[in-house]
Amino acid sequence: MAATSDVGVLLRFYATKQNSPFVLYSDFADYLKRYAQHNLEQLPDLAVYLGNPVPQMEKALEPLVNSRQVAILDSNPSKKEIFVTGYFNSLFGKRYADLQKNPKNTFPTVQDLPKRIPENVLVKAEHSDLLFELLKKQDGGDSNLYAIVVPTGLPSVVFPGDTPISILVNVSFQKIHIMLSKAESHDYYLKKLSISNPGKEMSVKNFFNQFIKNPEETMQSLRTSSDCYYFWEQLCYFIKKDYEKVQDFTQEDVSILQAVAIAEIVATFYKNESAKTMQQELALKSVQSQMKKPPFYFTMDAILKFTDAKGVPLQGQYSDEALKHFLEKETTDALKNRLPNLLVFKTASGSRYFIYKEKVFPLVLRMCDELHDTIHDELKQEWHDILKKYETLPEMNDDMAFNARLEKEVEKLSPILYSLLNATFLSVLNMEMTSAQQNENSHANIFYGDELLPYATLLMLSRRTILYDAKILLPFWYTIPFFSWIAKLFGKKKKADKKSNNDAAEESEAQEESSSKSKSKSKKADLISAAAKLEASLVPEGSTIERELNLYRKQWNIMITKEASLNLTNDVNSLIRDYTRKIVRSINSKSFTIDRIQNLAETFCKSPNMQQIHDQSSLYMYVQLYMVHLVKNM
Repeated sequence: MAATSDVGVLLRFYATKQNSPFVLYSDFADYLKRYAQHNLEQLPDLAVYLGNPVPQMEKALEPLVNSRQVAILDSNPSKKEIFVTGYFNSLFGKRYADLQKNPKNTFPTVQDLPKRIPENVLVKAEHSDLLFELLKKQDGGDSNLYAIVVPTGLPSVVFPGDTPISILVNVSFQKIHIMLSKAESHDYYLKKLSISNPGKEMSVKNFFNQFIKNPEETMQSLRTSSDCYYFWEQLCYFIKKDYEKVQDFTQEDVSILQAVAIAEIVATFYKNESAKTMQQELALKSVQSQMKKPPFYFTMDAILKFTDAKGVPLQGQYSDEALKHFLEKETTDALKNRLPNLLVFKTASGSRYFIYKEKVFPLVLRMCDELHDTIHDELKQEWHDILKKYETLPEMNDDMAFNARLEKEVEKLSPILYSLLNATFLSVLNMEMTSAQQNENSHANIFYGDELLPYATLLMLSRRTILYDAKILLPFWYTIPFFSWIAKLFGKKKKADKKSNNDAAEESEAQEESSSKSKSKSKKADLISAAAKLEASLVPEGSTIERELNLYRKQWNIMITKEASLNLTNDVNSLIRDYTRKIVRSINSKSFTIDRIQNLAETFCKSPNMQQIHDQSSLYMYVQLYMVHLVKNM
């Protein structure tokens, strides 16, 4: 043994050397002192044992007692002993190694332990609970000594925790294999299984023959075959029932029943694991499916809030590690010279989003289309106000300045779109899709060759058109030079007077605002405040509730004519308003939560009239947003 200062290792070595798990306290203290003297140069930590080793030895033994590696037997002070659990770990570890070579030998049981062994050194539990825990760990990486309590009054099987659980499982199946290999048992149990599974006779035969030919592959078949679980459960049940008729058990009978009890739990464990794996795979497929639906871009928090068709959160149906592995795989696995399926981008605020690459260009086009009217109206009004003051802006007359202004507007109004247009993967994605000749129509209006189109082209905005629309709103004399000059001259004087009036008005407004803040909040104010919080959770970063309403309305309202579409929208909005008005009477700000809104929207969408609308998911989101919008603006 290599030199060590670990008292637990030294105890185990000393017990093995003495060929007994019971070590005299005083003898081990003397041994520890001699060991320290002999190995002091190599291990200076042993110096604490050179004088009186007992105090330091007691400190070292305390954690070993707590972890059941040793027990102190002090009923006789003159013969105080240390019971070393590790002695039996080594002893029974060798027994299981021999069992692998000769499965006909019996399992180690509690009857093989000395009668005066301390009970608290054994970890006892029902075979179902204990085996489930050991099968989860698989590696046999602990120092416990387990007593696996099997049913029907059989002796508990002793199993050392530092032995891989696969050895116990394989030995159990080998014992069953030996029994079923006998001609009378083989034909008898094959017939019973076949009768119990009408229509599956061939599957039963294949299962049975595979086990007889390759019993060592049983664990692998349990991990992969769904029918295998049920056949094993039935087979174990039949064997147990037959043994109930036996009056006196031989050692071989006991060993077989112990093996059957273990095999039965192993089959149940892998059946449960298979069900969990299947549920996890379905949940992750649902995550993938929902990530390919509007709005197409999702944060990790949004992904964790996904629910299944029944409204049950998907997060509990997969492990955190499984989701992490899934996202890593989707964002890294790719063919040569290709981007991965799932892309990641960040906004200026640091929010991290996931988006599938086939959704990038359609999303960019849609968001540009949504921003067209907003930016057009904003610039038209701003330019109208500037022109009314007889002033001008660089972007009114210069295309480069106009595009720079549009870029700032996009950055302000839609951080998502701005981040996508400036994402490092965008040009690579364009080349990839162009070279593969895929989705040509979906990105033809975004790139010209290898260059991203100007913002004016992307947003389909014309500098001249906006300027013309702004000028149309001006009084007619603004277009006549003489009157325009006179108005400009007098406008400067009015501006100074207006500033004075504005200052007075602002002071008055400040006083009113201060007075209003001092009043207690009414129910209406509380509801409006709650609605504002809900809006923040329902509306994606950088978007507005109006834009989201418009987006979802276009998805559920697919009427062909403009008049029919407008009538349908008005009818639905009217129904939502009536529905919300009734709700507001009985609701308060504390109960006006996201869960309540979702339940109300779900109830509304299930009404007969609403069931006629095809896109229920978009309508469901629209109803939530419109209800929040109504309450916020009531």
